[in-house]
Amino acid sequence: MYPEMERKALNSAFRGTGDSPLIYLQRVRIEAAKHQLEKTAQSIEEITQQVGCEDPNSFRKLFKKTTGLSPREYRNRFTRLLKPVLAG
Repeated sequence: MYPEMERKALNSAFRGTGDSPLIYLQRVRIEAAKHQLEKTAQSIEEITQQVGCEDPNSFRKLFKKTTGLSPREYRNRFTRLLKPVLAG
């Protein structure tokens, strides 16, 4: 009974944001992964675990669906854009 009440309260709190708790959690995970991809050389698998996902393949699909790029493509694009700034 208590878990159901907690879920209802959580859904009610999120209703005003237009997102479900799951969508919010996914967005937080993607933003954390983007930061890790930009700032570290960690593998996608390591980043997947650090942001709280268990399956790297599912995470890759979610990342691509959310950003339009695979995690590798995101890292490569960010690195390419940053090189001229660091060199200059």
